[in-house]
Amino acid sequence: MKTKTLLFLFVVLMCLNSSVLTAQWESTGFTKATWALAKAENGNLIAADDMYPELGGIYLSQDQGDSWVKTSATDYAYTAHVVKDESIYMGGVEGNVAISHDNGETWANVNFGNVLPGLTVDDPIYAMEYHNGRIYASVFNFGVVYSEDEGVTWNLTDQESLWDVDNPIDGGQWTYNLHSYHDQLYNIGAFGIWVYDETADLWAQVDDRWYGNSSLIVDDVFYVIYNADGIPDGIRYTTDFQNWEVMPLPDGASTSVRFMEYYHGAFFMGHVSEAILYTVDQGATWIEYREDFPAFEPIPGLNLYGTPMNLVFDGETMYCGVFSPIDGVGGVFKAPVPAELNINEISASLQPVLYPNPAKDFVMLQFPQDQENQGSLRITDALGRVQYNKTIGNEENNTISVSTETWASGVYLYSIVTEGSKASGKFIVE
Repeated sequence: MKTKTLLFLFVVLMCLNSSVLTAQWESTGFTKATWALAKAENGNLIAADDMYPELGGIYLSQDQGDSWVKTSATDYAYTAHVVKDESIYMGGVEGNVAISHDNGETWANVNFGNVLPGLTVDDPIYAMEYHNGRIYASVFNFGVVYSEDEGVTWNLTDQESLWDVDNPIDGGQWTYNLHSYHDQLYNIGAFGIWVYDETADLWAQVDDRWYGNSSLIVDDVFYVIYNADGIPDGIRYTTDFQNWEVMPLPDGASTSVRFMEYYHGAFFMGHVSEAILYTVDQGATWIEYREDFPAFEPIPGLNLYGTPMNLVFDGETMYCGVFSPIDGVGGVFKAPVPAELNINEISASLQPVLYPNPAKDFVMLQFPQDQENQGSLRITDALGRVQYNKTIGNEENNTISVSTETWASGVYLYSIVTEGSKASGKFIVE
């Protein structure tokens, strides 16, 4: 497929220099090149074997990856998925979709090729999303379709409004990602970002930055991840698609970012050539998490990592689907969640009381008198920009006062980390 070949052209022959190697990745025993990995509502793991052009299948694990069985889904190269309640939709090539309504145990296949004539086995579904009662699926540069009856029948959204006016010969927007946000559906791809008007059945471009590959929503902020070497930024974020901020990448890393996930206060990045890294301070510092991550050595001492496709989390364990044409490198691998993130949320009885809310000139955080509050307090705006960052320790009357007099109106998020516990919340400044 077109972009699978391009994916490996982005691999660079250098690794980040760091002595912080804390992960212990190991195979789950599933060793087939994996393009899509999902976790069902009940915790089942579903992996799509995708060593193109040998069309693979869908496999199920009901024991945290200890064993895998091939499901009844028809063999296709599956390249996208969406999970809605007990239902799982896996999108494949040529308009084929595998559907399970029982957490991946049984499957049926449907095809929407009739609404997009001309699809071939070289044309993959690269994005799926649930939005306003519909299941949406995109076929790269053909268009976006949707189903209102759980995948039984499909309809085509307007194609012409999704075409990029500067690239008509390419057939329009190369869609890599669909995401529902603020009751609207966004289309992220090679030529920018479009938003869909369901009533008018029209797409409209809202951003023209090229090579968007995936997206993520954290604390109501929309993050866009970019996957191409040499472009200006690898990670951007916004709340209105007009004003953008940039999350810094690790030193020496290219802008070929495959995906980003968020878990327990940390952003995890899957990089095309640098494996897995994470940050707990909005990209100011990154920590490598790739010890024993699958790789091959074309020459001694040179590790070329498999491409991490996505992460799923289950308690204190994280799973990664890895794609690679090299035997023994692709598959589903697991590692413990970094120990520093395994901090239990403090109970509601220990949650600080915040007032006034909404705030104007100041905000107070008051702890119960019998609680030790030694640790750190961090407050950011909705875009993740740090407004307040301070070490705290047994404040007088167990109360912390923060001046907000010069802050812009809006929503702010606070996080408090003490030894063995953490708390977080939101407040408004008028």
